[in-house]
Amino acid sequence: VKCHGPLEQKSGLALDSAEAALKGGDDGAVVVPGKPEESPLIKALAAGADPHMPPKKQLEPAEVALLESWVKTLAEAPKPAAPAKPVAAVPTEPAAAVDYFLAEGWAARGVTPAAAADDLTFLRRVWLDLAGRVPTVEEADSFLADAGPDKRTALVDRLLASEDYARHFREVWDVLLMGRRGGGRDKMRAERGWHGFLENAFAKNRPWNEVVRAMIEGRADNPEDKGSVVFLYERKNDHQRISEAVAPVIYGTRVDCAQCHDHPLAREIKQGHYWGLVAAFNRSKNSEKGPPVVSESAVGGFVNFTNLKKESQPAVIAMLNGRTITETRPEEGSKVEDTPELYKPAAGEEKVPVFSRRGALAEAATVENPLLARSFVNHTWALLMGRGLVHPVDEMNSKHPPSHPELLDWLAADFAAHHCDVRRLVRSIVLSRGYQLAAAAGTPPEAFAGAMEKPVIAETIARSARIVAGGSGDDEALRRGFAERFPDVLPRVTLVTTQQVMFLSNSPEVSALFAPAPGNAATQIAALPAAEERVRAAFKRVLLRQPDADELKESTAYLNAGTDPATAVSGLLWSLVSGPEFLTNH
Repeated sequence: VKCHGPLEQKSGLALDSAEAALKGGDDGAVVVPGKPEESPLIKALAAGADPHMPPKKQLEPAEVALLESWVKTLAEAPKPAAPAKPVAAVPTEPAAAVDYFLAEGWAARGVTPAAAADDLTFLRRVWLDLAGRVPTVEEADSFLADAGPDKRTALVDRLLASEDYARHFREVWDVLLMGRRGGGRDKMRAERGWHGFLENAFAKNRPWNEVVRAMIEGRADNPEDKGSVVFLYERKNDHQRISEAVAPVIYGTRVDCAQCHDHPLAREIKQGHYWGLVAAFNRSKNSEKGPPVVSESAVGGFVNFTNLKKESQPAVIAMLNGRTITETRPEEGSKVEDTPELYKPAAGEEKVPVFSRRGALAEAATVENPLLARSFVNHTWALLMGRGLVHPVDEMNSKHPPSHPELLDWLAADFAAHHCDVRRLVRSIVLSRGYQLAAAAGTPPEAFAGAMEKPVIAETIARSARIVAGGSGDDEALRRGFAERFPDVLPRVTLVTTQQVMFLSNSPEVSALFAPAPGNAATQIAALPAAEERVRAAFKRVLLRQPDADELKESTAYLNAGTDPATAVSGLLWSLVSGPEFLTNH
């Protein structure tokens, strides 16, 4: 593929896809379907062949046999295409539509889904996913005691309308959009209005395309957009960093690999797409005085980039959805004067160009751009289900096809048709049967036939730990401590680090949380008359369940071995909070 792929096609031959291999090269076909002995591609692999492929290397017999087997399969008669599903067969109610497409996928894969999760499992899962914390014992008891048939729906609707939901989704999307930057940067984001901008968007259920438009334009034209400029401002005039942050939001895929050449694996991503995004922002510059402002010039910023063939190409704003933002380039050697008539009448000190590249990109990215809806749907699905319909979640391109293409299409179309209604999308997923399945071992994760374990994000761990310890409100030092050691949101691979273990074991923030104090959990539970009662109370408070026989036996023995009941209970609470069950959502 190095010599016969997206970057170079020697003899006009590409071999990075079946279609390209079957097309052949300048000398004709290299594959004769069903006949490896007549296929030049296979002949070139034999020892002593001239030409010989790969150059200066001989493939192992098993590798050659594998390619021969592939060529033989090309002679098999294609299976008849499945008849198109009638549109009427897909339910119109969103959660039912999700279940329809998941059931189609289970049937196609021959997979049996897990049973429905019980109320206790669903309760903890949905509180962590929508509210960013565990429920209190009282909140859990109230739900479990409710015998109503629609109590899950009622709980979901109540959580979606809560302050907890808006704060939690702000915390999640702050990291997805901005990354972790440490305590000082978090403080600046809050002071400069970024946190308020995001939290208000989720609290008021602003259309997602409006939120993205405000981020790209970076101007507080209305009060709701105050703080949106931080998305650009924090990247300190690094137009490539800005572009690399924007691409997964508006396209659903990273474009970093196209900086120096067309994407080597996803052919639709061209070098021009990368530098076109850079051009959209290269007239922008942070103001160094007063509150955060990213000014934009009306002139300049016409640049070229060089491809691998050493050819110079103009950087124009060409988008992955096929749209191009046209702009007249000045003749070479000429200079356009930066005059007042190139700017709109200013309401404040910031000058806004009559033609704003940022504004043009914001318009193209948020109006009639189906990739925006698909990106948000895929991210939301991953947050709630543990894995995107396209995985990795920020690689939604031809190299990574969706596991359920019709489901992704349907949800994206529904999201766009309902004005990018975030709550409607979240509600659709969490009220589906697929979301409410129990865990299942042995099923492929892309089938979504059982609940997956999801790592709990730092803010949720800190807040939940305070709740089970008997505290109220948030503790910034505790949150920051967890955020520095549990930084990832939607990690590709979940890893437990020594740093995390040491923080849970030795940090004063965690130790102080469970130390006996008047009115806190350790003191209240220690007041119960029997060790077994204390164990049951601790498990219920932390994990919302009762201990099994072995847990009850070992924990009771531990409490009975302690000389001070409150100190022993403190240790038990700490051990439960530090364990994998508390730190994951399943």
